[in-house]
Amino acid sequence: MKDETLRPAFQNWEVLSGTEQEVIAYEARLKRVLDEEAAVREAEIREQEARQKARQEARQEEREDIARRLLAKEMDVGTVADITKLHEERVIEIQKEMN
Repeated sequence: MKDETLRPAFQNWEVLSGTEQEVIAYEARLKRVLDEEAAVREAEIREQEARQKARQEARQEEREDIARRLLAKEMDVGTVADITKLHEERVIEIQKEMN
């Protein structure tokens, strides 16, 4: 068949003109394929979210390392918080951990 727009319609017609058992088997296969595709998409989304979370945690750790170095040079908490974009409470916690 040369007309690609009609191919799916004819395929569906062939399936639906089969016996009841053939239609049930077709629908079961179709459901299995769609479920597998959905599982793959969901796994890709979970992987992407895990990567994003890991990047965020790495950035947070980097900011905290910078805060430690600045605090070691006796820079005040407010300035460290401003430079690192950490909350002042977190900078104070880091300062307490260092002492």
